[in-house]
Parts: sequence; C-alpha cells; structure tokens
Amino acid sequence: MKKDITNQFFDLNKLPAEEGILVFPISMSRISNSQNAKNCFEYMKNFSPNKIIKPIVGLNFIYTDLLYLNFSENAIDIKNKFMPLASYHKNEFLKILSRNPIFIQKAFSFITWSQIYLESKDFIGLFGNLKKIYSKDKEFQKYVKEDSNSIGKTNLDDNQLNFFLEENLMSYLILKGKVRLSNNFIQGHEKWILYCYPGKPLKSQIYLFQQNFFGLMNRKNKYEDCFYDLEEKKLYDFKRVDLKTLQL
Repeated sequence: MKKDITNQFFDLNKLPAEEGILVFPISMSRISNSQNAKNCFEYMKNFSPNKIIKPIVGLNFIYTDLLYLNFSENAIDIKNKFMPLASYHKNEFLKILSRNPIFIQKAFSFITWSQIYLESKDFIGLFGNLKKIYSKDKEFQKYVKEDSNSIGKTNLDDNQLNFFLEENLMSYLILKGKVRLSNNFIQGHEKWILYCYPGKPLKSQIYLFQQNFFGLMNRKNKYEDCFYDLEEKKLYDFKRVDLKTLQL
C-alpha cells in the first residue's frame, strides 16, 4: 500500500544532471536582512556542491523593485530607495564570489522585475484575466485573505491584492517556461527551473498552480509546480498539497 505523503515535504537530495536554473527572487523589504548578499551566498551553498551532480547550473537573482509600485508610495522615492539597495546587493555578492573561485561567476545573473515584464510575452493580458478570475473565485479570495493576514495586513486593499496576484502570476509563468531567463552560463538551454525563497509559499500561490487557470504545461521542468524553502530546506510539491488541511 502506497504511503500517503500529502502535506509532507522534505529536502532535495540532488538536482538533475542537466542544465538548469535556480531562481532567487529578492524581496526589497528583506534585501538588507534575511536576503542580504551574505545570506544569499549561504543559501546558495546548500545546493553547491552537495546537490549539484554536474556544474551546469545557473542562478538568477530577480530584484522585485517595480513590484512595490503596486503601493501608493511616490515612484521617485521607490527608485531612490531600491536602486542603490539592488546595486549594493549585487556588488557585495560578486565580492563574495571573488573570494570563492570554486564558483563560476558567469553562472550568476542579476535582473530586475521590469526586465522580466519584457521577457514575458503576455503578462499584462494574463494579469487582467487573473483579476477577473479572482473576482469570481471565492476560494481564491479566501487564500489571498489568509496570506494577507499572515503578514499582518488585516485590511486587504487593492494595492496589496495586486502585489499578491502579480507576484504569484510571475512565479507561475517562470516555472511554466513562459519567461525568458537570461543567464550567460546556461544560455537558454535550461531543462529545469527551481523557484527558491527563504520562507514558505503563499496559499494563494499554491492555489494558482493547482487550478492552472491558463492551462500551461512545462513537462521538461520537473519542478514546474514546486517551490523550495531556503530557510527550512524543504521542497514543496504543489501537487501533493491539500490546502484545506495545510498548516503554514
């Protein structure tokens, strides 16, 4: 009898022995603490060398700067705050790499949220459709509300809603292979993509993947419905999640 492993999650043993990309989205609210350059390097070391069978893995940092324009802060204030933070983070990470020549420097790519807008063919159209789906889907609304409460935002306004939906949709499109990931080392030959973040996935994110509203498939990516928690070193396979009983 097959053991039920619903809502049970474990660490990865090894990454696939073929070209792939680890995606590290950088939250601008955490870039100076839990996701600073030193911590990101330590997170990365969890994969290399123990989990990497062949040296054909790239890592893409995505700075989520424009995602924060969903809030009502002045655009120039956000620019003046986040541009130096992203630049400092990148330079500090490269300094750490230079002291660790075992790693291939061109395997690391640094891109911004505005860049991945351009690398996604139909993000704007899909985002509009997702908002329409959300307006009619009570379960979706429930999980977004739970996510909002979990970060202390008890009054879910349109700005916070757009933030969640945009963040979730972009992770979905990346893993479904609908966003071109520029990496000078892998050069578009990736067979798999793993989305990594220090913390647990959002319930609304899991729901989006499970419902697969847009019917997207990326069969070559064994992690197309997955999320790796860098803090707890757990791989969440959304196909094995029962949202009704999941405790995050």
